[in-house]
Amino acid sequence: MTTKPKTAPELRFPGFDGDWWKKPLQDLTEKSVTYGIVQTGESILGGVKCVRVVDLTKPKIIISELITTTEEISRSYRRTILVEGEIMIALRGEIGLLALVPKSLEGSNLTRGIARVAPKGSVVDSVFMVWALRSDDGKMEFLKQVNGSALKEIPINGLNKIQVQLTTLPEQQKIAEFLTAVDGRIGQLSQKKALLEDYKKGVMQQLFTQALRFKDDHGNDFPGWEEQTVDEVAQCLDNLRRPVNGAEREKMKGDIPYYGANGIQGYVNDFIFDENLTLLAEDGGNFDKFATRPIAQRICGKAWVNNHAHILRAKRKMMTPDFLFYSLVHKDIRQYINGSSRAKLNKGDMLTIEMLVPSVPEQTKIANFLTALDRKIESVSSQIRHTQAFKKGLLQQMFV
Repeated sequence: MTTKPKTAPELRFPGFDGDWWKKPLQDLTEKSVTYGIVQTGESILGGVKCVRVVDLTKPKIIISELITTTEEISRSYRRTILVEGEIMIALRGEIGLLALVPKSLEGSNLTRGIARVAPKGSVVDSVFMVWALRSDDGKMEFLKQVNGSALKEIPINGLNKIQVQLTTLPEQQKIAEFLTAVDGRIGQLSQKKALLEDYKKGVMQQLFTQALRFKDDHGNDFPGWEEQTVDEVAQCLDNLRRPVNGAEREKMKGDIPYYGANGIQGYVNDFIFDENLTLLAEDGGNFDKFATRPIAQRICGKAWVNNHAHILRAKRKMMTPDFLFYSLVHKDIRQYINGSSRAKLNKGDMLTIEMLVPSVPEQTKIANFLTALDRKIESVSSQIRHTQAFKKGLLQQMFV
């Protein structure tokens, strides 16, 4: 029994029917497909911006981070001086990585690792071509043309051979418009998340420097904060942690999180803890990047913890579990860190970490406020994940 190849996608807009077809990339371009500048030279102030493969890996190309070259070198590679609406395709590294040239990049140039593609507007919509090449079928087409084993690369003649899915221009434009709108929604949500995270960062800085204070339920000031050590406000449970190697974890797969220094390392079928605790990285933590990356984790419910994270239980009369986490998650503890090749926070040093501690009622107000912010951030993160999954499903159904 043979399976008849699909000739049309599963999901289509009303009013469109008929088979789709394919054409090689070289038949869909107004100019020859070519790669960028081989040697850009030293980056110079006020020079011509040049896009590298690494720039395409980011959600949005950051103009200020681009390298530059001289006008003379750029003119000698005038064939890859960018025009809005053209497509940049990575030839090495992350094969198949591509992006549309925005207006802000017009007049810029490319480096050797990227090819410039100028779609023929009378045959193919440039935005549609981007989505077609990002589809599962497009990814397979890229893989067919990859050369080399150590350094994966697509030569220009291979890129020219890539078969691109096509339909009528009106249907292309409808698909491009719809998928671009979905991408726009993801962008809006991502921006909202970034703004919430920046707001939270600013509020935490104000709260923990006491520039911003809560009042009690009667509108009165809370008592002053007192200096305490971790040992005074929390109990260390390091003696209960148990590491499990990869082979053992394979045998005990489950749905209970297995934590290491910086997050969940896997899932197992048993647990050591079942309560609200704070994990503080022992080694391999983000100690130097504490301002933007967490050095502590909050765990609630069943969990297994290995020996790369200290385990702290708040002493309830002194500190709430949530406030313990927020006090440590972005705290600068570099003065307590040992080791040159791999930063390590020894238990003895960890217990001497000093922290300013408000009264338990004020702790509760602070922790509740920050927890509410975290929930908003997680809600937006969830919307981003769902929209990304929706987009992925659309790409599978809207292309052959």
